[in-house]
Amino acid sequence: MSSHKTSRKYFTRDRIWNFQTAFLFICSILNKRIQSEIDVFFSKLYSFPEELRLVSASAFTQCRDKISYTAFRQVHKDLVSYFYDCMHFKCFYGMRLIAIDGTTFTLPKTKETVREFGDNVLSEHGKWIKAKVSFATDVLNNICVQACIGSYKSSEGKQARQLIDHMDKNNLYLFDRGYFTWNFFEYVVSSGSAYCFRVKRNACKQVELFVNQNDNDVLVNISIPKGKTIKVRLVKIRLSSGEQEYLLTSLLDRKRFSLNKLKHLYHLRWSVEEQYKDVKHALSIENFTGKKVNSIKQEFYANILTYNLSMMMCKPVIDKAMKKKKARYKYKTNKRALIAKVKQCFVKLFFHPETLIETVEQIIISVARESVPIRKGRKYERSKSYKAKLKFSRAYTSVV
Repeated sequence: MSSHKTSRKYFTRDRIWNFQTAFLFICSILNKRIQSEIDVFFSKLYSFPEELRLVSASAFTQCRDKISYTAFRQVHKDLVSYFYDCMHFKCFYGMRLIAIDGTTFTLPKTKETVREFGDNVLSEHGKWIKAKVSFATDVLNNICVQACIGSYKSSEGKQARQLIDHMDKNNLYLFDRGYFTWNFFEYVVSSGSAYCFRVKRNACKQVELFVNQNDNDVLVNISIPKGKTIKVRLVKIRLSSGEQEYLLTSLLDRKRFSLNKLKHLYHLRWSVEEQYKDVKHALSIENFTGKKVNSIKQEFYANILTYNLSMMMCKPVIDKAMKKKKARYKYKTNKRALIAKVKQCFVKLFFHPETLIETVEQIIISVARESVPIRKGRKYERSKSYKAKLKFSRAYTSVV
């Protein structure tokens, strides 16, 4: 704990806002009016009426400045390590299936955020700026293994390197079309893990030649700029939309990894897009309660931490129960309901260990009732993006 305080002198006295309470409160925030959140949190913690006010929002703001965002990043890292060391998890032929992708987050514009993330005006009136975010997602277990947030002008390839640098071996990486460059490809090969890139028609000479051939599956040698030759597999996959998809992969065994398996494999990459949708809309992660860089990064890692905790703790049990359910459709976990219920029960989960098992069981029962059907074949066209989007108002925060 001492290494994650912004000063050694902080949290040396016994106060209402101690390190643990502030840390868990930030993880439990539901992006409502902050004073309302505090009142509800402490009424649960000390079992007194919500209409009474024990602490103020100002006191919380001063307290959170004493905690470095690195505390949340470290606990997230420890939780992920515990999951893979101590729990059963799904693999793809013995490998973790990791999709890496980037997106942009909208942040409030202040002098401090401009220094950290760069001056890039998003809205017409210049109240918002952008930050570049990248996730490394275990698509089979719905876990965000690594995440980073940085300057909007930093490349996705650079952030992907940061994520891979902190990853264990024995992974199969999935990348979209924007990632294939000679330098990044060489870096991924040197990581020792398997890979599957979707590539553009003109990604390199070998791909250009392959596009004009009648073959759908070939093995070729690719010479990278430093003179090293790498054997890869190029495949063509026809999508339901009629579009041709080109994949470059290190999975050379055609019997083990057929074209249909590779098609399904790359389709699984979409889970990282779904994870972005979950954190942006279900968690409202861009509705930051603080304007300082440290506060923004606190909530960034705290929300990912809570998301992972929800997926690890309850989702596998609910999904297993739904498979046994006899109905017209197959059902899956309602992730929004699960995350909301876990956040609502933070006080019981972490301050009352004597009822932990009972609390988790009740969460599973409650969320299982809200499971949603899986309707096969349902598709929607991808919506267009615009430069300026309607974002959360900092002046008018929801009171509920």
